[in-house]
Amino acid sequence: MRSSRAATAALALASALATARAEAGVAAVWAVNDGEKVKQDDLAHPAKGRNSAWDGKTIRLFGAGNEVIAVQVIVEADAKGIDALSASMPGLRRRGGEGRIAYAPPAADPSDAVGRPIQLFSVHYMNVTQPTHADWAWKPDSPASPKDLTGWKPVQLVPENARAGRGGFPLKVAPRRSQAVWIEVYTGRGRRPGIYEGALALKADGETRGVPVELELMDFTLPDANSMDAMVYYEPDQAELYQGRNLDDAFHRFAHRQRVELVHAYDEAKLEAHPGRFDGSDFTRARGYEGPGEGVGNRIAPASFYGPGRGWDDRATAWRRADAWMSLLAALLPKAITFLYMPDEPRPPPNPGPGRRLPVFVTKHWVKELDGAIDIWCAAPQYYDIARAEEQRARGRRYWTYNGGRPAAGAMTIDAPATDPRATIWGCFKHHVDVYFYWHGVHWRHNSQKQGQRNQDVWADPITFDNRGQPNKEDFGILNGDGVLLYPGEEKLHPAEDRGVPGPVGTIQL
Repeated sequence: MRSSRAATAALALASALATARAEAGVAAVWAVNDGEKVKQDDLAHPAKGRNSAWDGKTIRLFGAGNEVIAVQVIVEADAKGIDALSASMPGLRRRGGEGRIAYAPPAADPSDAVGRPIQLFSVHYMNVTQPTHADWAWKPDSPASPKDLTGWKPVQLVPENARAGRGGFPLKVAPRRSQAVWIEVYTGRGRRPGIYEGALALKADGETRGVPVELELMDFTLPDANSMDAMVYYEPDQAELYQGRNLDDAFHRFAHRQRVELVHAYDEAKLEAHPGRFDGSDFTRARGYEGPGEGVGNRIAPASFYGPGRGWDDRATAWRRADAWMSLLAALLPKAITFLYMPDEPRPPPNPGPGRRLPVFVTKHWVKELDGAIDIWCAAPQYYDIARAEEQRARGRRYWTYNGGRPAAGAMTIDAPATDPRATIWGCFKHHVDVYFYWHGVHWRHNSQKQGQRNQDVWADPITFDNRGQPNKEDFGILNGDGVLLYPGEEKLHPAEDRGVPGPVGTIQL
């Protein structure tokens, strides 16, 4: 009875708030699922009236246990604009019975979600003035090209407690512009199925209105183990350069909650320095982690990345290193996925020792000349041959894919639809691709292909891959948001963009 009265009170609050005066610069409020990118100046979006998460009055969500469910609430400003917009959601209570999903204020560390099943973010927009121009993403002006490529695009999800004026609540909304508030609800384990009810309170220039929220929790729970692995390359030096300190643990926790593994090359010392990353103890409440995959460790431990590195060009030395590495993994991580990243054309290894089990990996589709030398083929979607992949797997090889490219797969860029990454992963699952690889997650300092200044101001400039002006090359490519799934929460190189967040800031692409 007590729960029923509480639920009724929550709905009454939402109703009362909804009738509050709306003169505070708010022209409209509506919600949409996490599969849409709503430009900041789009005040006539086709999903505004009704969509899968919005019936015109109530936010309606559904999901399983152990799932992070997201929705965005769009607040449109009138001709006066909004000086101070904030949002809060105290919790969701189960209709007709015990059970509550309760809000708690965010920690300073954005990866610390312990006891915080409800999280609120502001969406940060970037002005795309030059569309992505690279044939490997999509051919410009082709049917595969996304529509409406320029304008103020939603990109980063900034924690509500970020620095004022840099995404932290309250927010300023310009006249005739919109501002999205992103809400994530982690359903956890062990909660009873049913309808969980509550209200989102939006406060604009001192006046508050409420939006009813209903979450239908299904009677099944998603497993902690992933159905496939997604590996994203990560350079620890990037965070140290931009944020002034090593934040590896926070970045790994943050990615783990998205069911993604951040990967780089390991050696014996690095592997032994981070046992918790692989045995799962880094992803427990004692270490500041709560979410999917709790207590489950990472699985991917490459012996090298973007080339074999030193010590692999001499056969005797390479054999010794391979033997030592595979013996170490057999003792510490017998189920780990490992490989030697090869940029060149290797030959079948005759190593008689345990190192013969070290798989050879190339980012290339199958070619006859390398048949028998490659253990893991990783083909770009444009060159992924389903029949060939099945044939190679039947012979004991692995066949993965990486990055993206329309129309064969989605594109991981700011100016591509929000559902593109999801479509790529569903394609991998459908065609038995057990590992998806994305080339970089924190490509803040540009690789050596870029001419001139390589320390990019990634919060200010949406172009994050730029190989214009390379000598002796006619082709060029610029891509918006390419290689940047996470942004620096602190900014030592470009202080004006510092969000005051001691860790990563996520994105819609992630």
